[in-house]
Amino acid sequence: MFTRDELLAVASVAPQGGALPEVFAGAAVDSRLIQRGELFIALRGEQTDGHRFIEAAVRAGAGAVLCAHLDPYATSQNIPQLVVANPVETLQRLAQARLARQPSTQVIGIAGSNGKTTVKEATAVLLAHLAPTLKPVGSFNTEVGVPLTILRLTGEQRYAVLEMGAQRIGEVALLCQIAPPHIGVVTVIGPEHLEYFGSLENVIKGEREIVEALTAEDIAILNDDDPDVRAMAEHTKARIIRFGRSESADVRALDPMGDPLTGMQFTLAYQEEQADVQLNLPGVHAISAALAAASVALCCGMPLVAVADALAEVRPAKRRGEIHHTFNGAMLVDDSYNANRQSALAAIDLLRQAHAEPDARRWLLFGDMLELGVFAPSEHALVGAAAAFSVDELVLVGSEVRATGDGAYAAGMPAERIHYYPASLDDKAALAAAQAQAAAYVREHLKPDDLVLVKGSLGAGMDALVRALLPEPAAESI
Repeated sequence: MFTRDELLAVASVAPQGGALPEVFAGAAVDSRLIQRGELFIALRGEQTDGHRFIEAAVRAGAGAVLCAHLDPYATSQNIPQLVVANPVETLQRLAQARLARQPSTQVIGIAGSNGKTTVKEATAVLLAHLAPTLKPVGSFNTEVGVPLTILRLTGEQRYAVLEMGAQRIGEVALLCQIAPPHIGVVTVIGPEHLEYFGSLENVIKGEREIVEALTAEDIAILNDDDPDVRAMAEHTKARIIRFGRSESADVRALDPMGDPLTGMQFTLAYQEEQADVQLNLPGVHAISAALAAASVALCCGMPLVAVADALAEVRPAKRRGEIHHTFNGAMLVDDSYNANRQSALAAIDLLRQAHAEPDARRWLLFGDMLELGVFAPSEHALVGAAAAFSVDELVLVGSEVRATGDGAYAAGMPAERIHYYPASLDDKAALAAAQAQAAAYVREHLKPDDLVLVKGSLGAGMDALVRALLPEPAAESI
């Protein structure tokens, strides 16, 4: 929620075509998401130009438009338009101004190569027990998504839990300027967006920017089990809280046990207190996410026992470990939202460690990992090598995953257990055909006791296979 005066102050131009509403409930850059009375911001991107959708936004009820040039339809409808040189920068300054008006709200920034969304969701669940809490819708973790989230602030929210994503050095630093965090969390470092970062060393530098932005009055929450994250303590003035399983961690997980498919149990330890935790998140790696969220809540004054109890309320975010049953009752894990080597290896570990019937087969349905550049062949091959020892059936869709099949075969997986359905992600028809062929093979050979995990980058569209394997009528969508 922001005011007309705040918008006018940062835009530094007068509206054309009508009077601005006194208050805006929020803003959107997607005409399909605009709510009545909100500000529509027309952005030029690599794939499309938001100015093409101003008419759709106005028809949907936009109260005003922030744009780089006037739109004739908005003008004809007397919808006020603010014409600025750079709508993105104006959006960012507007978010800064809105946040500055509410100094009582603590910002929790979450960075890292993997697990940001899970940590964000878990942190928001915990902090909501203390006070009203704002969190992004989905993964709004960019230079556009973070400001849009801030503009949803209301006066009552004491906490704002924000993801801070990056593809290049400098992007996390920019997000920290827009929304300076009081608590900065770093989850884990891995081979993400190497096409743009260029090296793992640059990934470290980029993710480290969140702790470098913290002041001496702030708190840095670092994964003590990851040496690259642990070393970030040397690059911040903030007070350090470490989470992990080692004795050097401040917030620790003791005696982990259970089925990683349905959720692990462990003892949460902090200072002199301990409490038992039952997670409802798949994967051993979910313990790390739980510890990160617990660390934030403890720093905000939540009692340890209350933290342990509230962690049981956390559920997987959409397409990030959601558990389903297929058309024939087999268990399916939908982890199709995104992928890099680190998260793919965690998914393979989940398949390997999950409890199953003795004759159950473990299926990995794997699509291309994107934004790896020259590192793509080796990164995909390493996933295949790991799958060879943990997966019974490997179903591959895309083009880069050819290297995954080669890596699995070189590591000893029999060729008859590697099923490759080639398609370029740029050829939508070919990709849809490959997805349909892969789904048909799985539907024909899947047994009710089997376990299936679906993984791939968002652009690989592996959620199509999830839909095809669910009970009807969802399967009709492929």
